[in-house]
Amino acid sequence: MKKLILYISFIVLFACKNTTKQIPIDSKSTLIHYSEAQLLSFFDSVSNLPQKPIIQKVNSLPDSIFLSRKPVEKLLSVSDFERIKKAISQKEIGINTAKLILGDLMIDSSFLSKGTVPINFVSFDSKESDFKEFAIYVGSPEMQWESEVFFFNSNYLVAKHTIYHRYGLEIEHYKDSDGKTIIYYKENFESGSGVWWFNFYFYKYIENQLIPILNVLENGNLQYPWHTRSFYFESIVENTNPLILKMTYSQELANENGERHLIVNDSTFVEYHWDENFKILQPNYSKSKLTEAKILTFYLLNSELLFINEYCKTLKEALNNKTQKPFVLNYLNSVKNQYNMK
Repeated sequence: MKKLILYISFIVLFACKNTTKQIPIDSKSTLIHYSEAQLLSFFDSVSNLPQKPIIQKVNSLPDSIFLSRKPVEKLLSVSDFERIKKAISQKEIGINTAKLILGDLMIDSSFLSKGTVPINFVSFDSKESDFKEFAIYVGSPEMQWESEVFFFNSNYLVAKHTIYHRYGLEIEHYKDSDGKTIIYYKENFESGSGVWWFNFYFYKYIENQLIPILNVLENGNLQYPWHTRSFYFESIVENTNPLILKMTYSQELANENGERHLIVNDSTFVEYHWDENFKILQPNYSKSKLTEAKILTFYLLNSELLFINEYCKTLKEALNNKTQKPFVLNYLNSVKNQYNMK
């Protein structure tokens, strides 16, 4: 199970998922109040940082999980493949049989005494009876937060993905322009009261492989009072050939009194096309209001420096506005406390 820690101080209440230590921001008892000159110097310094290393750090957790799915590359015997198909029709499989064919499995203890476990079937074919491209997973996803999913190309076991879905597993699919199957699902990184984070993971069947082709934010949410910067982001699949995502998003800052100022509130479309050379779905940001960097500012981890860097023009305009200035200074003070940057 993936573990992470959020920089926001309230996370302790939700059982911290990592031992990584970061300076909590918005903790009134420990907050240092920097002068305006110090905050403006900090702002200028972050605004001029090279962006690529910041992007890599922000995206390191989702990308590492996205790219870590290992191929299985196992050819099932005719008899084992028939056992799998029979189990699918009966909607359950013997635990010993499942382990023999699929390897080590996470089996909920409630099924052990019975000796069988439910088996779930997701077909990517025009007819489910084809058993050409499909996935299976055992257990009851509505009763567990994590599922081990096995992807097949006929009797060839292609890959095993351990998916932390949190609220139930949903695997979608469509045919790309070249006729090959693309599957996608949501991976959860954090969920709680007023905070959550899901990414879309897209993979493509190419021969006996399932390759990673797109990792993009699906839903990100962080609300005041947990942080002086609140935001909301949601991606919806509008079309699949070509892939088009509709993205709705907002960002707001809070002043010392808890009043909030909306600085971003918009929606846009991002279109993706298959890049044969790099074997990925390539976004076309030229027709969009967003960039990769802007999308990553809605991640819950390590995104504050990127937000300042990417939205420096917007923040500078706010600093030149007498009404909006206190909101930006309060936010900069929180971030400077977090990173303890001189």
